Amino acid sequence: MTEGKPTMPVLYVTQPGAEVRKKGARLQVEWQGQLLATLPLRLIERLVLLGPVQLSAAATQVLLQARIPVLFCNMRGNCYGVLTVGYGDSELLLAQVERYRDETYRLSIARAIVSTKITHQQRLLRRHARNHPNPVITQVADQIEQILATLPNRSSVSEVMGVEGQASALYFSAFGHCLRQSGITFTERNRRPPRDPVNAVLSLGYMLVLSEVLSTVMAQGLHPGLGFLHEVSNRHPALALDLQELARQPIVDRLTLSLFNRGVLTKDDFLTQPNGGVRLKEQSLKRFLLFYERAMTTPFRYGRDGKIGTLRDWIKEQAQSLKKAILSGETWLPEVLEL
Repeated sequence: MTEGKPTMPVLYVTQPGAEVRKKGARLQVEWQGQLLATLPLRLIERLVLLGPVQLSAAATQVLLQARIPVLFCNMRGNCYGVLTVGYGDSELLLAQVERYRDETYRLSIARAIVSTKITHQQRLLRRHARNHPNPVITQVADQIEQILATLPNRSSVSEVMGVEGQASALYFSAFGHCLRQSGITFTERNRRPPRDPVNAVLSLGYMLVLSEVLSTVMAQGLHPGLGFLHEVSNRHPALALDLQELARQPIVDRLTLSLFNRGVLTKDDFLTQPNGGVRLKEQSLKRFLLFYERAMTTPFRYGRDGKIGTLRDWIKEQAQSLKKAILSGETWLPEVLEL
C-alpha cells in the first residue's frame, strides 16, 4: 500500500487481499484487521486497485457520488476497466462516430499520433546521446528521423501503423544502450509476461499511463473504445490506447531509464515468478509508485507559449484539444514535448 500524502491525487492500493472501506468522509484501506492507510476523500482524484483488492459497497457508492474514478488493474501491466459516473455526451458521441467514419480525418489523426510518438522516441535518444555519447544511439536516432519523414506519404491507417512499428523496433534496439547500471540489460521489448526487470517496469508504467488516459478520456465525455489509430474492438479502449502512444517516452521510458541509471531500482528489487515473468517486490513497487507520482506532479515548462504545468496536466490538455477538434472537425495536432 502506498500511503497518500495531501499533495498526492492518486491513491494506489497494492496489498493483495486488502479492502477499501468508507469511514465517514474518508477512505480506509484494511488488511487482516490492520489499518494500512486512511485518506480524506477530498484529497483523492483517482483510486487505482492493483491486484486482488476488494472495494466495499459503501466505498463504491461514495466514490461514485464524489465522481472519483476507480481503475482495476493487475501487476502484469493490464488495466481491466474503470468505474465512474458518466451518462455520455450525445453530441460528442455523434461527432466522434462521424470523424471516425471520415477516412481522411481518421488518417490525419493517426498520422498526428504516430508523428508525435516517433518524435518523442527520437528526442529521448538524442538527449541521452548528448549526455552520454554513443554511436549506436546516434545512428538509430538518425534512422528514426528518416522513417518519420516517410509518414506524410502513407495513405492508410494500416500503413501509418507500419511506420510506427518500424520506428519502435529501431528505438528499442537502441534503448538498452541507454542503460548504464551493471547487471541491468535490455535486448528486446517483451510482455505477457515481461521477462526481465526493464520490461517489467515498462509494462507497469504503460499500464499506469493507460489508466491515466482512460479516466481522462472518459471525464471529457469521449468514447474510450472509438479510436483513430488503433482498431475499434470490444476488447480494448482504442482511443485511450491512441493517446497512450503520446505519453510512453515522456513519462514511462524516461522514468525507467532514470530509476535504473540512478540505482533507485536494481535487480534485487525484482522477483521471478514460476511462469518466467518478472515483477517488482512489494516494497519496491511502493517506491516505484512514489517516483511515478513525483514525475506526474512535478511542474515544468512546456508548449509554444512556455506555460507551466505537470505531465498529468499535459495528458488532460491533449484529451481536451482532441475533443475540441472532434466537435469542430478541425485538424488536431498533439503537443510535442522536449525530452
